[in-house]
Amino acid sequence: MRMFFTSVLWLFSIMAMGQSSLQLSLAEALHIGREQSLVSKEVHNNMRISYWQYRNYRASLFPNVYLEGTLPSLNRSLSQYQQENGIYKFIPNNYIHESLGLTVSQAIPFTGGQVYLQSSVERMDQLDKPRTGSFLAIPFTFTLVQPVFSYNPYKWAKKIEPLKYENSMQNYVASVEKINITTVQYYFELLLSKSNLDIARQNRDNSSKLYDIALAKKNIGTISDDDIMQLNVSRLNADANLIVAENDYSDKMNMLRNYLGFDEYMELVPEIPEAKVIPEIGADIIREKAYGNNPIYNDFKVRLLEAESNVVKAKREKAPDVQLYVSIGNTGSDHNFFDSYTNLQNRQIAEIGISIPILDWGRRKGNLELAKSKYSLVEARVSREENDFKESVRSLIANIVNQPKLLEIYRIADIEAQKRYDIALERFTLGNISVIDMNYAEQEKDKARKNYVYQLYLSWLYYYNLRYITLYDFERGCDLKYEDYVNL
Repeated sequence: MRMFFTSVLWLFSIMAMGQSSLQLSLAEALHIGREQSLVSKEVHNNMRISYWQYRNYRASLFPNVYLEGTLPSLNRSLSQYQQENGIYKFIPNNYIHESLGLTVSQAIPFTGGQVYLQSSVERMDQLDKPRTGSFLAIPFTFTLVQPVFSYNPYKWAKKIEPLKYENSMQNYVASVEKINITTVQYYFELLLSKSNLDIARQNRDNSSKLYDIALAKKNIGTISDDDIMQLNVSRLNADANLIVAENDYSDKMNMLRNYLGFDEYMELVPEIPEAKVIPEIGADIIREKAYGNNPIYNDFKVRLLEAESNVVKAKREKAPDVQLYVSIGNTGSDHNFFDSYTNLQNRQIAEIGISIPILDWGRRKGNLELAKSKYSLVEARVSREENDFKESVRSLIANIVNQPKLLEIYRIADIEAQKRYDIALERFTLGNISVIDMNYAEQEKDKARKNYVYQLYLSWLYYYNLRYITLYDFERGCDLKYEDYVNL
C-alpha cells in the first residue's frame, strides 16, 4: 500500500508540473500497470464479483428470517356463491383483513429440503356488521418440505462453490502476473522501437557523413562513381528507415501509454534495464508448482463437476417427482386478541405429492443424452487443454535453461560489433576499406544491438511467465497468495 500511495503521489506531481516527458523504468511501469491500468481495474472487479457470489452462496446456508404482513386489506366486492338448490347468486363482501407473520427458513443441504418455523396472527372485521371482528392466531408452526427423488442443488453447490472461489483467488493472482507480462511486452516493444530509432538516426547521420567524405574523395580521384552511387543509395535508404522507425516508435509509444493509463501528450522514455537473472531451478520443482498451483486445474475440476451435476439432474428428472409436505403446530381463534392464544387446537397437515412422467415424446431422455454428451465433450476439452498446458511448461523450462547463455553471448556480440563498427568507420575515413565492408559492419552492429535488447526482453518475459504458470516466487521461495495482493 505504501508503494501504491507513492506511485499515486508521483503521478499527481507529474500532472501538476505539466510534464510532457517522463523517464520510465521497467519497475515503475510494472507497478503502474498493476495499480492503474484499465486491465487491473477489470481484474479487481472480477474478483469482487467472485467474492460476493461466494458470500451469497454461504449466506444461503444460514437461516433466513423475514416478516410479512398486510396492514390492512380492504375488500368491497361481489363474489359468486352457489346455493343448495344449485342456483348461483352474487353476495357482497365488505371486510378489512389484516395479517402479520414471522418466518424462519433453513435449507437442509444434506437432503435438499427446507424447514420453516412460523408464527402469525390475522384479524378480519366485517364492516357492515358491528362487533364481528375476530382474530386467528398461529403461535407456532413447524413445516418440512422435502423432495424425495429430486436433484439436490445444495449438495452440488457444496462441492462446486468453494472450488470456484478458490479458483477465482488463484485466477486473480495469475491475472496480476499476466498484467506484468503484458507490461513487459509493451515496455520492451517500445524499448526495441527506441533502439531501432536510435540506430536509424545514427545510420542516417553516418551515411550522410560517409557520402560527404566520398564526394571529397571523388574530387581527388580516390573513389569510383559506383561507390559514390552506392553510398548515395545507402543515404536515401537511411532517410527512409528513419521515417519508418519514427512511425513505429510513435505506435509503440501509444500502446504502452494507453495500457498504463497516461494521456496522449505524455512522452514515455524507457530505460534499458539490467537483465533479469532467474536462479537455477530444477525442472521437477517447476512442474510440481505448475501442476499444484496453476488455476487451470481447479478450473478443470469445476467444469467436470458442473457437467456431472447436469447429468445427475437429467437422470433425476426421468424419475417420479415425489415431495413430502408436513406441517405441525397449533392455532386458536377469538374475538379478543389475547384469548385467541388460549384454548389452542392442534394444527397438522401432511401431504405427499407425486408427479410421474408418462409421455413426453422423449424430451427427458433427450435431456439426459445431451447432458452425457456435454460431459464427454468437457472431458475431451479438459484432456486437450491439460496436454497443451504441460507442453507450455516443458517449453518454458527449455527456454529458461538456455536463455542466460544466449544473453551473455549476445551481450558480448553487441560490444564487439560496436567496436568493429567504430574501427571500420575510422578506416573508411582513411580509405583503408571498401563501401561493402563498411555496410556489412553497420549491419552487424545493428543486428547485434537488436539481438541483445531482445534477449533482455526474454529474460524478463521468462521470469514473469514462470511466476504466471507456477504462481510461485522462486526468489523468495514461497507461493504467490491472493492475500499478498489485495484485502477486500
